[in-house]
Amino acid sequence: MDPVSNIGPIRGLEEIPGASDVGRADSGSGFTDALKEAVQTVDELQHESEASQLAFAREEDIDLHDVLIKVEEAEIAFKTMMQIRNKLVEAYQEVMRMGS
Repeated sequence: MDPVSNIGPIRGLEEIPGASDVGRADSGSGFTDALKEAVQTVDELQHESEASQLAFAREEDIDLHDVLIKVEEAEIAFKTMMQIRNKLVEAYQEVMRMGS
């Protein structure tokens, strides 16, 4: 049995805005829109994380557990965005090498 054929679709991909348009030749600027939305989402998560940290520091009614969850969500989103950026740069560099 081929182990590659056992790999199913990636779960959760449908939750990413514009992800269904990525890779479609006829989608026009679907990839660009998806990338912009992803950057906006990361930015929003960063702002929410900062706001919850400030609220906790001001001793407002916010649970430390919720603050830590928001910080971790923002960190994971940022690290994911950086990995995507790195892969895009690598792909661009590879295309440029093929053209030389």
